Amino acid sequence: MAEAQSDWSTNSNDAIYISLVVSSPGGPTPLHTFHPKMTYPIFGDEESIFGYQKLKINLRYNACDMRPGLQIKYDKKFKPQGETSATDLKAILEEVLPKTSFEKTSVFDAAISSTPSDWEPPGELLKTIEDRGETYEIWKGSLADLAVQQMINRIQILVPFFIEGGTPIQLRDPEWTLERWTVFFLYNKRKPETVEEGSPYVFMGYSTVYRYFFYQPIGPSQSPQSKKEAIKYPANSDFELPLSVSVSHLPCRSRISQFIILPPFQNGGNGSRLYNTIFDFYLNNTKTVEITVEDPNEAFDDMRDINDLRFLRKLPEFASLRINTNATAKSKGPVANDILPLTTLESIRTKTKIAPRQFARVVEMQLLSFIPKSIRQSLLHEGPKSKVPDLKLREHEYHLWQLWVKKRLYRHNKDTLIQLDRTERIDKLEEALGGVEADYARLLGDVDRRDGKVGKKTKREEAEEVDDEPPAKKVKV
Repeated sequence: MAEAQSDWSTNSNDAIYISLVVSSPGGPTPLHTFHPKMTYPIFGDEESIFGYQKLKINLRYNACDMRPGLQIKYDKKFKPQGETSATDLKAILEEVLPKTSFEKTSVFDAAISSTPSDWEPPGELLKTIEDRGETYEIWKGSLADLAVQQMINRIQILVPFFIEGGTPIQLRDPEWTLERWTVFFLYNKRKPETVEEGSPYVFMGYSTVYRYFFYQPIGPSQSPQSKKEAIKYPANSDFELPLSVSVSHLPCRSRISQFIILPPFQNGGNGSRLYNTIFDFYLNNTKTVEITVEDPNEAFDDMRDINDLRFLRKLPEFASLRINTNATAKSKGPVANDILPLTTLESIRTKTKIAPRQFARVVEMQLLSFIPKSIRQSLLHEGPKSKVPDLKLREHEYHLWQLWVKKRLYRHNKDTLIQLDRTERIDKLEEALGGVEADYARLLGDVDRRDGKVGKKTKREEAEEVDDEPPAKKVKV
């Protein structure tokens, strides 16, 4: 029976074909076709669809406005036997696709063909990037904008397809909540000579950013004569933000929530283009106090680390940071605070609006880059130590770097580490330190390659390292 049922089961990842379709004289033509990364949020943990043979689910998108059209094809459908029946695909997909997806194929094809050549993405043009003969545009809009809402409603299914644990945005929320969301769309604008008809825009990916109110404690009064005033409201009264105050006028923490680059456009620097544009926008936004990321995956973390480091290295005050080799490495007790200039670090961090933990990691990476490779534990194959000038001083510098990183690792994992005995706690910290250092060395190699300081990766390195462009994000120590 199980063998017979397997003949009717199809892997949902393989069954779904997502296409970006463009208009052409011969009718709508697929420009790119790809599969989802995962489908378990829609079809269950086994990612299996029962009741069809040679099933093919075509989810076609108009490449510019992302209007969806659904086609379900199969050779045979399982006839119900008792309580066993074929998966109701329409009922399942109606939960995650807009109603227009289920219109006749002829209606979808007509919509593709009628797309005007002067069509533009929703929102406003934020940035245009010319690179290697290609034109990229990033458009920005508020989710309170109906045109932006329509676009998000069309592409929400990409979230469970490409973001681990991702959840769609609730578009029925009150307008004041929708206003907190800003959406950034990444497009490739094709050259006029390559476009036979229709719009030159091709959707490549998008990101959503949510603004949280950033509470800033009021510092002590500058006037010694000032007196504290009694609270004039009952202690049990509920606080309500005045409706006349817009969140956009308040200090906020801007958090990157969803970030998707479609598979055909990965590994081409497009994730970095979108991320850097978002970062620059909020860096110049006077109300944004801090730029954060919600649950990034490892690929997104890598891209973020590399781009943040390259950005910070352009700042003289960051580039001049060095470990204070006059600091003492204590055998017992807390790690010395004079290893790095804390005031300077915080000044750079607040100026660049990078979250504390992320900033600490990038600082550690930068400082490691100054330590000779032959001294580092993770790169012992790099050559003999004897050739390193001022060997003892550089070893002391490296030891201070290790202590500084261990201090952060301990704070970040304190709740877990305090449950271990001292010997095991030390071993765990050493193990974590080794992993962090090796990871930093890998990322520093990537940065050097991008900046042209070293040669290209070997085939073995390319096979061992993860892609430098995140398909999506959804952590590191």
